[in-house]
Formats: sequence, C-alpha cells, structure tokens
Amino acid sequence: MKHLLFFGQRRKYLEYEETLPEDVIREILARLPVRLLLQLRIVCRSWNSLICSPEFVKHHLQCSTLTPPPPLLCWKEAGRRGDIMHCSSQSLILYRQHQPTTFESHPADGIVIEGSCNGLLCLSQGFPFETLTLFNPGTRSVSPSVPFECSHECGDNVFCGFGYDTLHDQYKFVMGCSDSSLITDSKVRSGAIVFTFGANPFWKTVDHPVFPYDFVCTRNGIFVSGTLNWIAYHPTIDCYELEWFVLTFDLETELFGRLCLPMISMHSNFTYMPRLQVHNNRLSVCYRTRHEPIICTLWIMKEHGVEESWIKLFEIPSETISPCFKVAPLYISEDHNILALEEFDSKFLVYNLRENQLVSQVPHWYRWITIFLCHESLVSPSHYSPSGSIPEFATHHRQLMHCSSYLQNHPSHPGILQRIIAVLKLIINVESFWRKG
Repeated sequence: MKHLLFFGQRRKYLEYEETLPEDVIREILARLPVRLLLQLRIVCRSWNSLICSPEFVKHHLQCSTLTPPPPLLCWKEAGRRGDIMHCSSQSLILYRQHQPTTFESHPADGIVIEGSCNGLLCLSQGFPFETLTLFNPGTRSVSPSVPFECSHECGDNVFCGFGYDTLHDQYKFVMGCSDSSLITDSKVRSGAIVFTFGANPFWKTVDHPVFPYDFVCTRNGIFVSGTLNWIAYHPTIDCYELEWFVLTFDLETELFGRLCLPMISMHSNFTYMPRLQVHNNRLSVCYRTRHEPIICTLWIMKEHGVEESWIKLFEIPSETISPCFKVAPLYISEDHNILALEEFDSKFLVYNLRENQLVSQVPHWYRWITIFLCHESLVSPSHYSPSGSIPEFATHHRQLMHCSSYLQNHPSHPGILQRIIAVLKLIINVESFWRKG
C-alpha cells in the first residue's frame, strides 16, 4: 500500500512538473541532507540531472555552510591497523550513544586522515606522504590516489593541511617542515610544498615564514575562510613560558602569516597547549588549565584575520566538571550543548552551557585519536582528480539501481518512503500555493 502511495505521489508531482518553477524545486532540494538527495535522484530524470549538476553541488554546499547540520566525527586510531571510523555527533548529544562504524566501501588500512574540508577527507598513505586520496564520507565516493613524493628526512617535524581555494576552485594540500634548514631535500628545504588537486595535479614550493616557529602535538591545519591555521610557538628566554600564536596560510595567495591569540604567553606548568577548532564557520581557540577555577575557555574570531575581533564565547568552571579533565570542545549544537573530547579518559562529554552542567559521558575506548569534523556534502572527489573530466554521479548507476531495488523489495519499511513522500508533498504544496498566488 505504501509502495502504491509513493508512486501515486510521484505521478501527482509529474503532473505539476511543467508548471512549478525550477528555481523553487532547486531551493527546496538545496536544503535537504545528502543522503536524502541521493535517494531522490530516482524520482525522475530532471531531479537526477539537477542533483548531479556541478552548479547544484556548489549551491547545496553554500546553503549547508550557512546553516551547517550536525557533523560526522571521523578518526583513525594512531599506530593501529584498521579502517577509518565515524559516528554521528547528533547521536552522542541527543541519545548519548556512541556506535562507531567503518566506511565499508573504502577500506583504509594503513591510511591516515590529514584534513577535512567541504565534506571531503584528505587521506595519505605511506610515511610521510607517498600518495594522497580524496574521500567523501557522505556519498562514499573516492578519487584515484595520486603520488606525492615527500622526503623521509622531515620525520616528526612535518606539518600539513587540506583546504579549498574559492577563487580558483581548487583543493590544495600543504606540507612543510619546521626544521627545513636541516633538510637536504631541495623541495622541502626551499619552502613548503603546495599540492593542487585537479585533472592535471601539480605541486609547487612556496617560501617558509621568516619568523621562528615550532609545533607541539597536532600538526594538522584547521581550514577556515580560505586559510589553513596551526598553533605554533616561539620559545622565549624563560623556558617556562611559551609564546603561542597562529601560523596561517592563505590558499589563494599562497602566503604564510601569523595571527596573535587572545592570550599570548602562559606558564607551561599550568596550561595545556591551546587547541584550534572551527565553530560556526569561525576560527576558535580553546585554553585548558590544570586544577584551576576555570578549566576550559573558548574564544572565537568574529572577523577572520582581525586580531581585535577575538571574543570570549564561554567558560567551563571546574566545579561543574572534574578539575582533572582535559576538555577539547568539538561542536556546539543549536540548543547550547557542547560535544567535547576528554583526552585523558577516552570519552566524549556533553556539557550544557545554559545550565552549566555535565549532561553525559560516553566512553569511546580509543587512544591517541584526532577527531576530524566532516559536514556532509555532494562534492565529488573525482571531479578534482586526474579522472575528474567525467562527472562522478554519471558513473554511479549502481547506486541508483540499489535505491530502486530497495524501494521495490522493502515496501513495508517506512523510512525511505516516508521521507521521499514528505518531500514530494512539500513540493506539491508549494506549487499549489504558487499557482493560487
């Protein structure tokens, strides 16, 4: 019965297809989640063509950037064999459940996540970077691996990042060595390496910053507003003081720079390394302290690149949470719940800012992981690879057949049918309202 209802609604939609403006359909679809859009491609050929078009992919990305949905948490446990793991931030906040799964369509043994941008994960294989691959967790699509020959001399002194150059519509991977003066490899010694993905991928070297800098712990850059950003420090005369700052790289101009933090010099005996993150499309920095009245303070930069625009967003008092926790905020939901990683006891925390209380603690049982937030998108990895001249969705007939087979073989399952029917009803209602107006 539900099966017939779906196709009845589909026929009713097709009756109005010629009168409903395409821009109205486009705007409705652009605000739907990726998984539902992949299912809606089977409704009709015009929808499939629209959803697969590069213009719609960019428009959908812009809409989701303005009001980003809860992200996926993706990670790979350091030093262990296995695939990339992921879980829903929403399930952790709302249902207090941690059910990590692997991306079965893309086994990743020996692969490391190097960065996340616009729904794409940049993966490397080999030490330090022998090949690079782009992977879209939302569509489960992957690009061909491209070689990236990097000197082994860099060792642990490598820093890297992955981001998007809006002006040139290019995804770039940046790699450098903080001790480049000790390296004999000509590419690394002369400057940082910028690798540009595309039908004809290429790399180039750019000058290193002229000021001294070094890194501690994580060396993966944070992408925000067309730039990559790292926490770096300049050791001062007093060995118990560290002068922290943001090392930044503009992906459009391919120039390094530095930004001051809201708090610069701090006693290393009392403070953990500041942590960079992105909240609401803005660069943020979190200060964590040991056994102090305030154990976590988050600042955000309201206008990127303007040091005077740092503002304090919130503080977490130690009396509302264990003073021994080392808290790393990951995501802030619309209802003011913070999803954070507790780095000592291997668990996720949910803390409510309005009530100033710890809501839940969810163990994850992993050690030494770096969490990457991935906001789902329709961006095609193959579009930015040597084989990207052919639209990726045009080759994914198998996915369409799978959706169609599911609808035919599972008419009693309401999940997919109800969502598709709801969208069809919405479009029909909009069309009726538009005609009456």
